[in-house]
Amino acid sequence: MTVKKNSTHLPTVSKLSSPMKVLVIDHSTLFHEMLTNIFSNIDMTPVFFDNAKQCLAALKSEQFDCICLSMYIEDGDGISLTHDIRELENHKHTPILLLTSDESNEVYQRALSSGVTEVFSKQDVIQLINFIQRFTVQQQPITGRVLYVEDTLSQQRLVTEIFTNKGLTVDAFTSAEEAWHSYVHNDYDLVVTDIILKGMMTGMALTNRIRRLGGEKGDVPILAITAFDDASRRIELFYLGISDYVKKPILEEELLARVRHLIKGKQFYIESLKQKQRAEAADIAKSEFIAHMNHELRTPMTAILGFTSLIVHGEQELTDDQKENMEHIQHASEHLLELINDITNISKIEAGVIDINIKAEFLSNIVDTTVSRLAPLAQKYGIEIEPYKIPNAMQVRVDPLRLHQVLINLMSNAIKYNSKNGTVQILCKSGNNGFVRLGVKDSGEGLTAEEQENIFKPFNRLSQNLEIEGTGLGLVICNRFMTLMDGKIDLKSKKGHGSTFWIEMPSA
Repeated sequence: MTVKKNSTHLPTVSKLSSPMKVLVIDHSTLFHEMLTNIFSNIDMTPVFFDNAKQCLAALKSEQFDCICLSMYIEDGDGISLTHDIRELENHKHTPILLLTSDESNEVYQRALSSGVTEVFSKQDVIQLINFIQRFTVQQQPITGRVLYVEDTLSQQRLVTEIFTNKGLTVDAFTSAEEAWHSYVHNDYDLVVTDIILKGMMTGMALTNRIRRLGGEKGDVPILAITAFDDASRRIELFYLGISDYVKKPILEEELLARVRHLIKGKQFYIESLKQKQRAEAADIAKSEFIAHMNHELRTPMTAILGFTSLIVHGEQELTDDQKENMEHIQHASEHLLELINDITNISKIEAGVIDINIKAEFLSNIVDTTVSRLAPLAQKYGIEIEPYKIPNAMQVRVDPLRLHQVLINLMSNAIKYNSKNGTVQILCKSGNNGFVRLGVKDSGEGLTAEEQENIFKPFNRLSQNLEIEGTGLGLVICNRFMTLMDGKIDLKSKKGHGSTFWIEMPSA
């Protein structure tokens, strides 16, 4: 396998603030060149050895950040060498990467059992680079402010030094009382506390106080340091509100891994909240703008419709072409006004400025009014609205104006999307759940499962009925209105068997 230096298809790896030392054990010159090429893209210094004896001698006297070795070396194999490396106190936890052409599960299991961190195929350089990239990120400095509580000064100095060497700002205290006072007056990314502390307040009590605070202040991650060997005692710490824990004696690599995870998680959470707030603010601003543009958009459009109607129906004679053109203008203006009204309604709902006046209303009155208004449309399309029966005494808690808008939309759709000489049925029943269900059933083509899934999405138009004008917002508005009235809307449909759109409203 030939690996070109500075190959442009290799992933870019972040550079570290200080070079990492990588020990490489392999007798192949080609392997040396390959890794040199990889490490040239990052701030890592490779040190090469040909055999296990040289490697172990170097590891006893020097500290390396990562060890990369081949399965087969001059005086042994990578798995046996890993056993020997793990016996060295200063390299018990150093990452060891084994490269081999043998991808059998047996080799993989033996390697992991010996202490190898991960096994890579020599044929897949990209996976090795990706792993190194993730590993180097873990070695980057950590930014953040830590509140640390530990009453043993030697332990406090040791952990504080570990934190500051990684780039953290540390406020260290020997008592929980002092730490609590500092926590109240400052902002922290992480709290690290011993559980057993001298004084009146323990680490558990400090955790309890923090978790009783509201907002971000009460959500700061807490890492407990504990000597508890009993699993049930450690589980109690999670019930109290800790985010994670480390056991004494502290292992530096484990401590830093958990600290990094908690701080990054907290910082990501805060940033996601800010992004969400910015998005919500932008969305509200957009909705308020459109809602406030209602008058400015509606007024000129109404004027256009008025003057067009005067010209079409006025005393002045128009040629057939002029009359047709004016009717086109009138028709397009009506459609545009409908779109303006629909967008305005949605924007008002999203901005929270829509007026909803809930009261007890007789359902039959609202349905009768809707049917009377849509009778000319049904006649135009040749659709029969079948007789219906709604109890005169049936009352629902709704906004009558908004319910009327919902029924107008559902019934006009049932008329326009119906089959030739079709019918529309109005169905009504009172449920045992305190709601009244009203259905509008047509005898049209019905909807596919995919069409039903998208039917309440904005600007959704049925592909087979594009010749029927509409904004694609009517059902979205119906859905929003029903939600605002503590009701709901849904449908039941089958291709070739028509559709039934139903709404549920609280009974009065």
